[in-house]
Amino acid sequence: MLELDTRHLRLVRIAAWLLVAFIAVVTLVPIGLRPVVTANPSIERIAAYALAGLLMMVGYPRRWLQILIGSILLAGGLEAAQTLTSTRHGRFDDFLVKAGAALAGAVAGLAIGTLAARRPTRLSDR
Repeated sequence: MLELDTRHLRLVRIAAWLLVAFIAVVTLVPIGLRPVVTANPSIERIAAYALAGLLMMVGYPRRWLQILIGSILLAGGLEAAQTLTSTRHGRFDDFLVKAGAALAGAVAGLAIGTLAARRPTRLSDR
């Protein structure tokens, strides 16, 4: 897997958890408080969940199965929690977009880590 020094690994993990917290807040706040970056909210969902999956996989490379399962549970749990709010609605197609993006990001992180681990060591890296 991708080898990061302790300081960089810690930063990736902090960024991953901050993004997951941000996703949770943005998903559950009243619709009027949801930040809008693009005209298409699906693009925002895909970008956020894919980046979260990627950062989690890079931050916790040995926990790949938990990250894959957790990505699905996060998307489903937050989508279900939207039904408890008065201004939001949980939809199955939104869940599929979010879970698919998170899984794609996590698989990309796994692939990056695998490729980086196979990279030959240069003398200048020693």
